[in-house]
Amino acid sequence: MKHQSRWPARVMVSALLALGGTAWAEEEEEYSRPSERRGKNRDDSYQIEQRQRWFIESRGLDRVPNANAERARAARELKDQVSARAMMLGPGEVWQSIGPSSMQMGSWVMGRVSGRTNVIVPHPTDENTVYFGGAAGGVWKTTDAGASWTPLFDSVGTLPIGSIFVEPSAPSNVWVGTGDKNGGGCAGYFGQGVFLSQDGGSTWAAKNGSGTTNMPLSIVNAVAVQPTNTNVVLAGGSGTCSSTGSLSGAGMFRSTDRGATWTRVLSVNVEDIVFVPGSATVYAAAPGSGVYKSTDGGATWSIAISGMTVSGSRMRLAMSPSNSNVLYVLMGGNVYRTLDGAATWTLRSSTACEGQCTYNQAISVHPTNTNAILVGTIRPSMSTDGGATYTFLTTGWGSSQKVHQDIHVVLFSRTNGNRFWIGGDGGLWRTDDNGANFTNMNSNLNVTQFYDIAVHPSNSDIVFGGAQDNSSLSRSNSIVWNLTQVTGDGFMNALDPANPNIVFQTSYPSGGYPKILRSTSGGGAGTFSYLPSTGLTSSSNFPWVTPLAVGNGYLFVASDVVYRGVTSASPFTWTAVSGNVGRVSVITPMQQGAMLPTYVGTAAGRVYFSADAASASPTFTDVTGNYPGGNVSDVAMTPGNPQRVFITRSGFGASRLYRSTTGGTTWTAVGAGLPNVPANSVAIDPLDTQRVFVGTDVGVYESTDGGDNFIAFSLGLPLGLVVMDLEVDDSPHFLHAGTYGRGAWKVALAGGSTPGGNTFSYTAANTTSATVNTAKKVIALTAGQTLTLGTCGVTGASFSGDTYLRLFNPGGTEVISNDDACGGQGSNFTYTVPAGAGGNYELRAGCFSSGSCSGTAAWTVQ
Repeated sequence: MKHQSRWPARVMVSALLALGGTAWAEEEEEYSRPSERRGKNRDDSYQIEQRQRWFIESRGLDRVPNANAERARAARELKDQVSARAMMLGPGEVWQSIGPSSMQMGSWVMGRVSGRTNVIVPHPTDENTVYFGGAAGGVWKTTDAGASWTPLFDSVGTLPIGSIFVEPSAPSNVWVGTGDKNGGGCAGYFGQGVFLSQDGGSTWAAKNGSGTTNMPLSIVNAVAVQPTNTNVVLAGGSGTCSSTGSLSGAGMFRSTDRGATWTRVLSVNVEDIVFVPGSATVYAAAPGSGVYKSTDGGATWSIAISGMTVSGSRMRLAMSPSNSNVLYVLMGGNVYRTLDGAATWTLRSSTACEGQCTYNQAISVHPTNTNAILVGTIRPSMSTDGGATYTFLTTGWGSSQKVHQDIHVVLFSRTNGNRFWIGGDGGLWRTDDNGANFTNMNSNLNVTQFYDIAVHPSNSDIVFGGAQDNSSLSRSNSIVWNLTQVTGDGFMNALDPANPNIVFQTSYPSGGYPKILRSTSGGGAGTFSYLPSTGLTSSSNFPWVTPLAVGNGYLFVASDVVYRGVTSASPFTWTAVSGNVGRVSVITPMQQGAMLPTYVGTAAGRVYFSADAASASPTFTDVTGNYPGGNVSDVAMTPGNPQRVFITRSGFGASRLYRSTTGGTTWTAVGAGLPNVPANSVAIDPLDTQRVFVGTDVGVYESTDGGDNFIAFSLGLPLGLVVMDLEVDDSPHFLHAGTYGRGAWKVALAGGSTPGGNTFSYTAANTTSATVNTAKKVIALTAGQTLTLGTCGVTGASFSGDTYLRLFNPGGTEVISNDDACGGQGSNFTYTVPAGAGGNYELRAGCFSSGSCSGTAAWTVQ
């Protein structure tokens, strides 16, 4: 979503962020308000519900008969396009991840956080090897207890993970059930069934059958393989998104040929499947129905709920490793236990859930003590008396909390009763001393779900973002991001192009008003404070993701009315600048000289335009015209020409992109080649306005003919990634993407180099050899281009000390270097890109010998 097009006016600012501080004057104070408190009994059920509603309603998932199939088809087509384009054109422009990998939480005891954990499974004989399933970030694997992680699922086409099963007798066989079981109904529509890897996660194959013997679930909560016959596989889940906005077709499916064909054996939602070790006896937890038991490997089932009152929409099941007759059920706040293999159940507690009991539910049994269990709800807790009483393992929300709350995983080690794992909305932790201390395992996990990002106007390394349940954050020059403000969910972000020290971020609407924070000192940690609501009218129409934009020194926000304030004003006040236009979904201003043409799009499919939203009394005219309707997810004006404008439509069917060359009213459906999935963002290359980019629910697409035709532009991105936001800039010439599951990405766009206009300054110290360079810069080059680069001999270049420059191609191989130009201490070289070798080249700069050096590398491209 474009917050402010900065063409042609641009202010180059040298201010940098000072991030990562640990002095947090407001870190715990932010939730002192009753409506936002994250204290001991914090319950964000309302926020969770609103998050789910936003995801479903903004995409029209409550009106589409088969959204999952459309998205699966789009992911397959994208994979083919990316492969074909790479083969025909070579590497080209390649996306690179810029994190968060993961995020610093200032001085908080829990340490770094990543994103929502849905499932983890340790290797059966090596618990330093763990498989991790993210809510929308794919499958990851560590072999060093979380010190480092490798993504395994990036080429599959779907990234929400509901379940993982590692075969105990053959641990290279890893089964994955896809779909976000904690996303809430159709918010988990991204799943594409069951996949199997037979090489520890290196490669994957779909195991969903076909035709009448297929396994149709798009949200797979559980997968299990029979211990005595590994041809038998069970998969259970909550179904597929229907046109009513609810899930249908829930059930348990059974395969006797390792996923080649499937048969439905239950028609109820299944959340957990647990086999008795060395047996064909298996149990299933079915929310709203009860516990089912089978003694023939799942071929036939009987209900086993004697003594249990079934209620609610969640049911988690755990078996004691030391006695398979002992099982526990967590069902909302109720914990039941059986001592006789589910013949009878006894209620042990009715108060085991701290809150959000339809969202965070997890349970596990100690490996040797049948009376010791872990329960995860808002916080993790432990019982040592068979589930009757509980002790929390961490404090309430605040800087002393040991692990991030909203717990989805609690898991005891099978061999060490003092070891267990805790996973929640902030990532994964492990303890080896029964919860006294926790080791943070988030390291380089990049599973952040961004709603929106904003990029500094003159330094593309500085990016702000708002994340699902992980607040507002930013980066400067590291893939490890920093928390800027504790806000629960973080949402929209904006910088004032005229003064990028002024930064805005948003949080949950509350009490009929938006929650907007401002920093006037570059957006560093702890520098934000809430803006007053003076001048705003309380309204239920301030959206969950409140639209926010900056232009020409003004800040805009909207409910069904557009409001404006001066970005630097103190005290800050708001003024209504429109009438009732309907619930606003996006605001896009573009500075053009002294004027500020601005478009407003609404959730109901209306479009409005003001020729100058900076005037004393702006007029917003309805320019919807022949636009057929649908949620307007983004608007982009052509730099220098506000009459040529694009809007994206977040929905299925019809066109996802419309273009007007008359400032609205007359719209043309364009975008041939875009997939039939929601389009979330559109951006126009300011250096080539015929080049248009669209971010969709499966990836990024590019047009080079003004939006008429599109091809995939997702090389380097995980396949099927939900792209929420695109931000493009002319200098430096980068396209950034904010994604809902894998953080932020950027790609250096070709065509942005201008003679004498590209420089990169660096300082290095104590570099002991030429192979150790301390600063890096990405330069996008295409085949046949000639790069002339140096710390001397090029306009704008300079150096001090013995400088050394090296250039690496897109494959990471050094192609040229120099350290002895201009008297033996400067650097200078010329390089021509070979045929088929275009892409993102990396300049590495540093010192040739020990000591210190500095320089400004300058380059031209011909």
